[in-house]
Amino acid sequence: MESNTTYKIALFIILVMGIIAISLSMNHTKVNITKAEESYLTSLQQRDSLQNVIDSLQTELFILEDGCDYREHRYEDVLFEYEFGISYLKDYHPKAYKDFHRIIGMKEKYSFELERENGKRLNQYKTK
Repeated sequence: MESNTTYKIALFIILVMGIIAISLSMNHTKVNITKAEESYLTSLQQRDSLQNVIDSLQTELFILEDGCDYREHRYEDVLFEYEFGISYLKDYHPKAYKDFHRIIGMKEKYSFELERENGKRLNQYKTK
């Protein structure tokens, strides 16, 4: 009987020592970060956040430039349609052509001088 109790006590002690060894090994697996590693990780996070800001600003700049190009092309299209309409009026409806220049120039009567002034104004917009 005594040997049976001794085996039980020995088994119990081995079991307790195994549990203690396992718990100590689990606590040992925690990551210990030094201050140098911590500052390095912080600088990496700052670089990543700055890179995100740079990327968003570049995207915004691209969108703005693309929008300006679109407006410029639309502006050029409007000027082309204006010139096309004026040349059509000049060739096929001279009275409407004269009225158009008179209205644009805000004068009561049409004159060639008024037509030249309106042409200069149109060319001024084309060169911008």
